[in-house]
Amino acid sequence: MTNWNDDYYLLDLGGLTSLIKAVKVSLWGSEITFQCLYNPEKPIPYQMIFKDCQDIRWDVYDSELVNELQADLFGISLGEDHHRKPALITTDIFEISILYGQFILQKPEIKNLIEGEKETLILNI
Repeated sequence: MTNWNDDYYLLDLGGLTSLIKAVKVSLWGSEITFQCLYNPEKPIPYQMIFKDCQDIRWDVYDSELVNELQADLFGISLGEDHHRKPALITTDIFEISILYGQFILQKPEIKNLIEGEKETLILNI
């Protein structure tokens, strides 16, 4: 069984929840970007980018929620890059499995948020 908390904490966002605001599929499905907000009370935007995607499986759980403006991020397992093991992202609306080559996390540095600096983290899983 996957321990969702371990991979969510690898993102080094903190202990509060995240929301997914949008999913952008580009380059004919070989790149997927999740636009997210950490801490809905005092939102901090960040992006999870999966590059060199080879297989994407998408399940919509609740068709009544598809018009919602955001999805609650329930869990994330980053799997393994270089197409070894798919990442799995679970929300209240959908679940997506992505077999990918590289994962990139773009987020503002919390301490430098006022200056608007961004931190890019490339995780090799």
